[in-house]
Amino acid sequence: QTGTSTKIPVFERFERMHPFKMINYLVLSISGILYAFVFFMFIKHLVFELHGDFDFNLPKFFTVSTILLICSVYFSTRLKKAYQSDDIPLVQNTLSIIFVSGVLFFISQSIAWMELLQQEVFPKVNDIIPYLFVFSALHLAFVLAGMVMSVLLFYNYMLIEHDPVKTLIVTTNPTEKIKLENLMIYWHFNTVAWTVLFLIFLFIF
Repeated sequence: QTGTSTKIPVFERFERMHPFKMINYLVLSISGILYAFVFFMFIKHLVFELHGDFDFNLPKFFTVSTILLICSVYFSTRLKKAYQSDDIPLVQNTLSIIFVSGVLFFISQSIAWMELLQQEVFPKVNDIIPYLFVFSALHLAFVLAGMVMSVLLFYNYMLIEHDPVKTLIVTTNPTEKIKLENLMIYWHFNTVAWTVLFLIFLFIF
């Protein structure tokens, strides 16, 4: 034994990866590419095609929605620990918080857009608004997918809540752990993506 660890090649690591994890990373990669493409087009338009001033204030509810997502990330970090300690009620509560955070995010985004459409400066920034709309709509779609995942997981845990045998089977099943980890990673990614976009728009406007 030489004491040195052998590095596993990247492709071999992918081959060993659980299909659910692979799908999750694939979805996140596609999401990242979509965000990057739209952002590239936005910067290109901003630098080469847009002329004149476009000063206006981002609606306050964009800030509210950002804070909601960041808070939900804090709670989502409890999923793995709750699962490992066989605390099914805490898993359910955390999944509920993620879902409710998603609903509140939708509501705050809707209010923000109503607020934006009522601004008198809207016609002056007509070239910019479509990009903000695409970013917002794209992110809402990804948040909706996360909410669906949380509801499905909540339903599964609700079915086993009062059955010790099923609870033992689920809490010792590596696949169930991966499902919760996927939701955590997915939710964290969407929160980081929106926060970065929000800060960029906040800086520009």
